[in-house]
Amino acid sequence: MHRLFDIVASHKLLYLSVFLVSTMLRGIPELLVPQYPIGYETITYYAPAMMTFSKRSLLDVFANAFQASPLANVDQPLLKTFRAGPLFYVLMWLVSVFTEAHAYSILKVVGPLLYGCLAVSFFVFLKRGLDVDGKMAFVAALLLIFQVAALRESWDRFRNVLGLIFAFATLTTLRSDGRFKWSLVTGLAVLTALSRQYIGLVLFVAVLGFAFLERKDRTASLIALAPALAVFTVMVYPTKLWWNVVAGGAPPHYSGNYLSVLQDVSSIFAVCYIPLLPFVVKGFKRDRLLDPMLSLLLLGSFSVIVSPWFAVRGYQRWLILLVFPFGVYAAEGFNRFHLFDKHNFRKLVAVLLIFMVVGVGYSSGAFSYVALPNSWVPTNLVQSSIAWSQIDDVKDIFEWLDENAITDSSILSEERFYGWTLIYLKRANNDVEVIPYGANSPPDPALEKALSDGFRCIYLIWYTDSSLENFQIVYSQNSVSIFRYEPQAAQF
Repeated sequence: MHRLFDIVASHKLLYLSVFLVSTMLRGIPELLVPQYPIGYETITYYAPAMMTFSKRSLLDVFANAFQASPLANVDQPLLKTFRAGPLFYVLMWLVSVFTEAHAYSILKVVGPLLYGCLAVSFFVFLKRGLDVDGKMAFVAALLLIFQVAALRESWDRFRNVLGLIFAFATLTTLRSDGRFKWSLVTGLAVLTALSRQYIGLVLFVAVLGFAFLERKDRTASLIALAPALAVFTVMVYPTKLWWNVVAGGAPPHYSGNYLSVLQDVSSIFAVCYIPLLPFVVKGFKRDRLLDPMLSLLLLGSFSVIVSPWFAVRGYQRWLILLVFPFGVYAAEGFNRFHLFDKHNFRKLVAVLLIFMVVGVGYSSGAFSYVALPNSWVPTNLVQSSIAWSQIDDVKDIFEWLDENAITDSSILSEERFYGWTLIYLKRANNDVEVIPYGANSPPDPALEKALSDGFRCIYLIWYTDSSLENFQIVYSQNSVSIFRYEPQAAQF
């Protein structure tokens, strides 16, 4: 069996193996739910944006990335979406135009393919960027593929995955000696920044930190990154990069509640890394390329605990990205536990199989140890922004609304229902204006906008068992209902 491993490695089939395993693993939940793409952002951001492509030019999609952020402008969520990752939408525009396929079909294929490319990119980075032995690099790539954190990232963070593919390609190129090394670094870094801004930030810190620690190529590195840094600056400005959780500067469900944040950080870290942690601790070692990256990710993950008054925003995102340096350390941990020795080959296979079984269970929804309540990691991948059992109910209430909604009315749609509203409400943004608002937030800002725009009838889609001031249920279908704004109702 150990000899078979050597034969496969010698024939350069490891790249194909890594790609196929990761693609098939990520494809499992898509096959289990063939009607809809899985993921929260998939239906909340990607599908609605892609539905506008028939009315937009490629230049329009790309140019929106450099317009002012409409963060406070509740009626322009798509502009915010393009701004946060224009390259992905440019690619999706091209696919949509040339294939004329439905957004759902495209996204169901894109998710697994991106995960496969990410796994290969990470594998190449290990072998050529970090000069890891081929067998150890293969094991590290396999280990990463089946991690809950990596699978969660692939669940709906497609722009992140695309950015990570380019980021690892950039870091691999950085460690090469090719003739066009710096030109490639420049181009790949720009693609990274255009894919996702904070992935670009991870890349900048890794490259510049490496140049500083190595004490060479500092000027060349800065010049090579200059175009990407310029793109990053234009796209981020004027986004606030810090949270004050105590004073209410974080998302509504965490503002002013430090203990909730502490519990959330602990839960996310536990469900993602507790099984891997013994190998990570055993295998940790200093590396001039990984050290800057790890430092930034730790700062982003835990600054909210150390300094809740002035913390890097989005700790959930940084916590998930820890899986990449942790994957490298864990493979080294395998080595220090002597699992790569020939007489321990069965132990190595047994440990890998345990992680693989957990990964397959998490991907398929067959079982999962993700039980701790948290804000970021779903129980398994077979989920969307709403429960699958609610989708038919949502379709039904939108059919009712299409037939009964008053002309020139509006409907307030919370983030998780927004994509479904655009897709299944035929009158959406025709004579029924859709006004979205943020997840886990009250509909007050959207209501104020609807009132200021002069709509004489305002609807709201929300859960049946909710009690909302001045809103009355006008139609229900099990757990989901259409409410109507009736301020006079509060007087009786």
